[in-house]
Amino acid sequence: MLEVETRGPFKGPRIYDGNGLPLHHDNQSVVRERIHLDKADPNLLHDEFTVIDHALTRPWTVDKRYSRSTDPQPVWPEFVCGEENLHIRVGKEEYFVSGDGFLMPARKDQSSPDLRYFKKRQ
Repeated sequence: MLEVETRGPFKGPRIYDGNGLPLHHDNQSVVRERIHLDKADPNLLHDEFTVIDHALTRPWTVDKRYSRSTDPQPVWPEFVCGEENLHIRVGKEEYFVSGDGFLMPARKDQSSPDLRYFKKRQ
């Protein structure tokens, strides 16, 4: 089992994963993770993490589970979540943020995202 506690290096404003719920502006979040293999199934990895934040009424915990591939040569999709990543996913479509802050298509003949869900600049 690997246990990790992260606190302090956060920079706001921040939100939870894709749901958009904002974290507290004081940046005092604490994230605790417990990563371990399932006792009954060694091909199942658990990543249990708890977020403690002043924006919440109680700690929020989730258990993400990952299955090990039995394929001797699996092909894994690559996801890069680096800082200053300018790729945005809207639904199942991926877009690129241009230098002036606008969404651009990431591939030829891609349709525009539905702009009803975006705030208009004043």
